[in-house]
Amino acid sequence: MTLNNRNPNSQSVFENPFVRTLTIALLMGVFLVDMGLGLYEIFSTKTSPLPTALVFLIFAIMFISGVVFFERHGLDILSSLVGGTLAGFGLCFVFVLVVGGVQFALGGGISNVGWDQVVSAVAISMVVSIVMLKALFYKLQNRPY
Repeated sequence: MTLNNRNPNSQSVFENPFVRTLTIALLMGVFLVDMGLGLYEIFSTKTSPLPTALVFLIFAIMFISGVVFFERHGLDILSSLVGGTLAGFGLCFVFVLVVGGVQFALGGGISNVGWDQVVSAVAISMVVSIVMLKALFYKLQNRPY
């Protein structure tokens, strides 16, 4: 198994369902723990990891993208504005948490929390993310879209 092989009969590493699922679980686990560390950073320092102007800019971009997305999928203008607002708040919050988590990790905060706890949190998040994905795929099965 290689990452990039010129042999058309060989299988890529990422075509293997085990490797693909493990990679997705690992990335989602690290992402969820990073968001948790960002929330911890925000509550412990009582400040935002990003300047307010940048947070507003991120919200505006996410809001506009959400409105356009929901309009393209057939919602009326009021529903697309509400959906864009919710998407803007949610995605902006997630982005701020991720940045806070990265700042926390780069600032040496993981050693204060403890590597055992962080690795355990990643493992638990990996399991939870796979359960969520499998439940989502099951729910979306046989749905006409």
